[in-house]
Amino acid sequence: MADFYIAIEKVLRHEGGYVNDPSDSGGETNWGISKRAHRNVDIRNLTREGAMEIYKEYYWDRVKGDLIESQEIAESIFDFGVNAGIRTSSKMAQLVLDVQADGSIGPKTVEALNEFNKDLFMSTFVLAKIARYTYLCERSPKNRKYFFGWVRRALS
Repeated sequence: MADFYIAIEKVLRHEGGYVNDPSDSGGETNWGISKRAHRNVDIRNLTREGAMEIYKEYYWDRVKGDLIESQEIAESIFDFGVNAGIRTSSKMAQLVLDVQADGSIGPKTVEALNEFNKDLFMSTFVLAKIARYTYLCERSPKNRKYFFGWVRRALS
């Protein structure tokens, strides 16, 4: 089964420290945790450990990371959930699997993830992520400055 503590290290490398970029729709963030998504958190003073607790409860557990056999698949769904939202990541994973795409990973999605060809899932999911980023840049040109960083993240 996939390991949260391996996955979180990769996410934290992508997310870094405190940022308050006015053009970022997430608003004020620290360790990738946004004030918009976590209104009751003191973002400026959020510790690494505090961020890890939030990631475990609100991201990893919601994608059922502990039940996914492939570390690579679990990390990819988790990381995209951090970047694009859990419902978006879950729904895109479900579309790749051709299961009911309701944006909530349950037992049927976990079963499909554990039975699906890992390489085929990963390559298709990466393409889906890049398509999503392209859509976000077309919809809102201010996002273009993030595009190549998003693509690098999707490929890593």
